[in-house]
Amino acid sequence: MTEKALPESVYKLFARTGHDVRGPAGVVAGALDELERALGGETTARNVAFFTMARRGVRRLLRLADRYTAASELARQLDTPVQSLDLEALVRQAVSEASFVYGRRQVSVALDLAPLRGFAHPASMTAALADALMLALRAARARVAVELASHGDKARVVLTSDSDTASVEELFQAALSPDSDPLDEGALPVRVIDGVLKAHGGAARVERVGAETRITLEWPLNEADRKAGVR
Repeated sequence: MTEKALPESVYKLFARTGHDVRGPAGVVAGALDELERALGGETTARNVAFFTMARRGVRRLLRLADRYTAASELARQLDTPVQSLDLEALVRQAVSEASFVYGRRQVSVALDLAPLRGFAHPASMTAALADALMLALRAARARVAVELASHGDKARVVLTSDSDTASVEELFQAALSPDSDPLDEGALPVRVIDGVLKAHGGAARVERVGAETRITLEWPLNEADRKAGVR
């Protein structure tokens, strides 16, 4: 186990916050389901729009809970068993979740996913991918491209926004600086992305290429390479 990047009290705060947010959000989600069933066939287009808006708000809270939970587990990620997974399905799930919660009507998401199997911790990697897509969506003008492919002995996910704004690059630099506060605005998702990738023996990076912003997440496909990468 490597040295912890944050005090134990911060990890405990993240875990407690995730739990406290998830409980009430789950109750609201259940109440929405019951209310929709009670209305039966009386739902109107306007009601459907309201239910969609409410569910999106609940999903945002649940994503926040997932992010805090993932952050609370970063110190234990190296000891957490990983699984052989269909990485294409994992990326699709993360894209679906992030698009529903953070999607923007004027921004389309294009997928170019190669069939690929590899090792990953499903919950934490899904959280990292969803947070990376959230950042890409916020930076985009009209389009985000999501690519998955093998690169040598590694899995590589590239999120490309059609914007050369420096905001994402600057956010990564600020959030990962030695003296940064993990509770600063925008810092937590970056720390989750960086921590999860490092725990998988990989890395995340942001770069501006021409008129685009590119977020790259890369980690070993093999379990043995993952263990070697985090020593």
